[in-house]
Amino acid sequence: MKNLILLAFAIFTIHACQSGCKSTDKPQQLTKVTVAQFGDVFLYMPVYLANEKGYFKEEGLDVQISSTGGDDKTFAAVISGNAQFGVADPTFVAIAKEKGQSGKVIASVVNGVPFWGVTNRQDLVPFTNDSQLKGLKVATFPSPSTAYTLQFDMFEDAGLQPNIRQAAFGALLPLLEAKEVDIALEIEPNVSTATQKGAKILYSMAERYGDFAITGITVSETMVKEKPEIIQKFVNALQKAERFGHTYPDSVAIYAQRHFPNLEASVLREASLRMINAKTFPQSVMISPDAWRKACALRHEVGDIKSMETAFSVYDTTFAAKAITNSRKN
Repeated sequence: MKNLILLAFAIFTIHACQSGCKSTDKPQQLTKVTVAQFGDVFLYMPVYLANEKGYFKEEGLDVQISSTGGDDKTFAAVISGNAQFGVADPTFVAIAKEKGQSGKVIASVVNGVPFWGVTNRQDLVPFTNDSQLKGLKVATFPSPSTAYTLQFDMFEDAGLQPNIRQAAFGALLPLLEAKEVDIALEIEPNVSTATQKGAKILYSMAERYGDFAITGITVSETMVKEKPEIIQKFVNALQKAERFGHTYPDSVAIYAQRHFPNLEASVLREASLRMINAKTFPQSVMISPDAWRKACALRHEVGDIKSMETAFSVYDTTFAAKAITNSRKN
């Protein structure tokens, strides 16, 4: 009996120390890194989720996010070393490669084309074919944006003369409300903002094009050569976030609210679920070869990329593959 009492006391002491004793271990030293982005865009939610959930810190990183105002400026920040990671249209790396600047595309942030055609016209019904565009005017972001290019192709595929009103980010829904256009090709959370006011979705570019590398994580080749362990930690954290999003989709909006406190919770929830269901919020950090080919082929078609071989030379799945393997162990 005495031995049992001593054993119980020992176990109690261990548990008490685990919860209340001061640890002699030194606090984890975090490595500071900067992530450059165009601006705070809801589509970049996997990055924000990794930050808000603490996944970057789990990997030993102290992440600072800075806005540049443009994808070209974002990649310039990466190349110059002012940022270690860039969140941008990944095809800019292929375009830059042909101009003598080196970099790599290493992970997916937005998979698929995250544009939805929304309307306030109650007489219009969801599209079953492109010919339903006949007689309609669509507002998109200005050429040569992916939105404009794909909407232009949609008109041409239907054998119709493109009828597109180009407008800056934030100006599409006002055009719709003013009845100056019939359809706005929008992104989230603007789509959900519109639908909660009575608008309806006519078509989804995500459904039309499937996997498509629309936004990715970019790094310099110097970073790949000199600090691959930092890259791996970053991609590991991003993989955790993307896995969490698809495992607990209803929880994403909670963390989105922390990053976008001025947006209504109901809008954030609808926007999060739409992106997750459409898989534009990636299921993993891996950019599939097909997704990369589609994105680069579009740029090749309009002349921005001269060589598809060059495009694939900047496509690096090494870190994504390892991150996925690591996540399966946890």
